[in-house]
Amino acid sequence: MSSTASLHARSPASNSGVNGSNRSRARRKMKRARKQTSSLKIKNIVVVILITTGSIFVIGTMIAMWNFPQHNNSVLMDAAALRSKYLSVVPSISDTTDPLLDEDEQRILNAAHDELNRFPISIGVDDTQHENPNWETILHPGTEALMVIHGESYRQKAKKKTTPAELARVLSGNNLRQNNDNANADNSENSAANEGYMRVPKFWDPPVYGVIADERERRGEKPSIDVPRDGVRRYLGNFGSRLMTPSEAESVGSRIPSKYNGELLETIFIAIASFRDWQCSRTVESAFLRAKHPERIRVGVVDQIHFGTDEPCSKPPNGSCEENPNQPICLYKDQVDFLTLDAALSVGPVFARHLGHRLYRGEYFAVQSDAHVEFVKNWDDEIIAQWHTAKNEMAVLTAYVSGVEDHIDVKTGERTSKARPIMCESDFEGSGKMKHLRHGQQPEGIPYIHDMPTIEPFFAAGFAFGRGHFVVNVPYDQHLPWIFQGEEISIGLRGFSYGYDYYTPEKAACYHFYGRKEIPMFWENLDTYKGSGYLGMNRLNSIIHMQPDSEKDKQWIRTDETKYGLGQVRDTKRFFETFGIHVESQTVEHHLCTFVGKPMQKKFIPYLRPDGMGIDYNKLDFKFVDPRKKD
Repeated sequence: MSSTASLHARSPASNSGVNGSNRSRARRKMKRARKQTSSLKIKNIVVVILITTGSIFVIGTMIAMWNFPQHNNSVLMDAAALRSKYLSVVPSISDTTDPLLDEDEQRILNAAHDELNRFPISIGVDDTQHENPNWETILHPGTEALMVIHGESYRQKAKKKTTPAELARVLSGNNLRQNNDNANADNSENSAANEGYMRVPKFWDPPVYGVIADERERRGEKPSIDVPRDGVRRYLGNFGSRLMTPSEAESVGSRIPSKYNGELLETIFIAIASFRDWQCSRTVESAFLRAKHPERIRVGVVDQIHFGTDEPCSKPPNGSCEENPNQPICLYKDQVDFLTLDAALSVGPVFARHLGHRLYRGEYFAVQSDAHVEFVKNWDDEIIAQWHTAKNEMAVLTAYVSGVEDHIDVKTGERTSKARPIMCESDFEGSGKMKHLRHGQQPEGIPYIHDMPTIEPFFAAGFAFGRGHFVVNVPYDQHLPWIFQGEEISIGLRGFSYGYDYYTPEKAACYHFYGRKEIPMFWENLDTYKGSGYLGMNRLNSIIHMQPDSEKDKQWIRTDETKYGLGQVRDTKRFFETFGIHVESQTVEHHLCTFVGKPMQKKFIPYLRPDGMGIDYNKLDFKFVDPRKKD
């Protein structure tokens, strides 16, 4: 399987990834690329995929992209050149083994200032002619699970070659207009596809972080656990081996000057996962249209559609950009990336959100949102101001999203209600190996706490806003097919173990369209990778230490346990004890909502670390007990 995914490439400045003396050479190559493609308005890339579903084989299609030059790979520096470049700013320490001083690391980071503050950044186009170093090949989580379940027999079945007849049936659609002549079942580009692989963007990982992390290790600073080689995550506390320092956290996040007064603006990345959702483009437009400073916003959409049936999220809602260029989705097209997938690849929201996190490119803040919401007027300024009032670098503002009805005037973006939900209700549901902690319906009301967000125990997938390093440190797990209700406790506990704290905002940034009729749902593919959901739930519960001894199962996917696992800043046992969750009996202390709000705020906020790096649970002695429990 190979993806039908690709990205809308953007401007040369965004795509070049070039520094220093290589700039002029890159510009010449980009100029030639423009001339070669100037006659085309749209470029269609056809990527043939093979999805193995037992005895069923589905072939994927194409993705249309804005016509901009591609990422130029030839100008990328190798590791030795990068190390030399960055360490040259501190020549006195380049050949020593003494520990790096904070001021030395800051000088190295300052040398990468322009790189770390580029905005907007495009991941760029990926195709067989110009293999993009910002992309990589992964195994689709559904195929991966079936290989674990069925072993070598399934692996051999996955190698079945696509027949010309099967290919012809798929390529007959009117949505394919160009580049079809070269697509055939024998192309070398499809060799990996036959075993269930797909091309996806790499995670954001600027080289400067790897240089510093390597130097730390060379000088004797070793992580307490074996960690992957991702530079930025090794720099930011070695995959949760320790709490980040304030200076490490501050190094993440681009700022740009305002177009109006030169004020330095903190940038915002919005990750949107969409499954065949006709309102997706409206949500993207709302994010820009309602923002006070749309120039600081970048959106990454994972758009799962049936080609030829569904309208892509990238299609402007009010005619083409040539006909109506003033539509927000046209005005800000350089600030939007659409990763478009065949909906047949969908295995639930977790994998889609995982791909969304792969689109992050160093923005100061990161937002997670559904594809059918309406943003309020000046939402960007408001939510940033609320985050700052928490005075907690590790704060994530997150809550379920109230419905648009009785909460917002969709024509003006003005709120019509002050009520907002708070995350405090959770219980176990399901049975056996599929039993998990699920956050149910949450109470909504007018906040009792003003001029700052209210601390809460749980993460909500519908809306989350925090620093960009949250997405870097706690990305959605790639290996959780068919997880829906359990995704929130997974991210929530992993974030807690890295030192993050959750708050509900006093004022909501957006509202949700509920009650929509005849909307396609991702579980239409439920039988495609039958049985993979059990492995997903086993992995989820095992990684976050919520699998009771009686239900522990050896058969779960253990790949990337460190990358998508728990940190060591806080122990999950502390979380369970604090909030009344009993893993072995799979029960909870009820009526937690009686504590979350003013009582929890009063109890927890005094233990915020003086440097603003999260609540210090080592000093917090509290165990919630159901106040209405009968002895």
